[in-house]
Amino acid sequence: MTDTPTNEDSPDLDSCVRIGSIVSSNSHLDYVVEVYKERDCDCPPELHEREFGQPVFIKKTVDGTEHAVMGVIYDTQLVDPDQGRTGPRLAQDDQAQFTPGYIEERTTLAGVALLGTAEISEDGEIQEPTHQMPRWTLEVEDTVFNCPDQVTVSFHTVDDQIQLAYMDRLLDIAGDLGSEVIVALINRLQGMLPDDDPNQRVLDVVEQNVQWQAREQRGVV
Repeated sequence: MTDTPTNEDSPDLDSCVRIGSIVSSNSHLDYVVEVYKERDCDCPPELHEREFGQPVFIKKTVDGTEHAVMGVIYDTQLVDPDQGRTGPRLAQDDQAQFTPGYIEERTTLAGVALLGTAEISEDGEIQEPTHQMPRWTLEVEDTVFNCPDQVTVSFHTVDDQIQLAYMDRLLDIAGDLGSEVIVALINRLQGMLPDDDPNQRVLDVVEQNVQWQAREQRGVV
């Protein structure tokens, strides 16, 4: 595959917004991320930086080469440790003494589906994007970053052609939200590309097909 041309103002991947860290996985391609709060980092993500359909990446070094493992937020879940409890309860301060591993605060979890990988060059640009299933397993506490628009476009462009080869996998992982997250990604790409870009037509056709298939599955065609 050929890397995508980028301009001289390519984003610094080290300075991208940190969304959160991985806490568990549901499968090789489906990870659970705990969203950072103010106590976790100097600049926790704003709502629009961790919203549904937000592209993300995780940096991994393999055999001396740095890679970006690309993904997308396809779901979120609110967790309140006090909900569902019955009977006498310890005060929060006391409870922490008895159960150090207990989640003491309300938190937000995000579901992240992996889409593919790309190499990170020495100057911080991504190259050799592929939408094949990532071979490497991510680890607990790996940091998940907000993916800049330019990197998102580069990951989806090979030889000036838009690719969305991960669609079937993403539909399977995201389940009932699969069509919505794909449409959200398409809409993002449409907003990033020039209006006269030939790939706009490709994205229009893919979006129409995804929405038609979703309506057919719901029996509303």
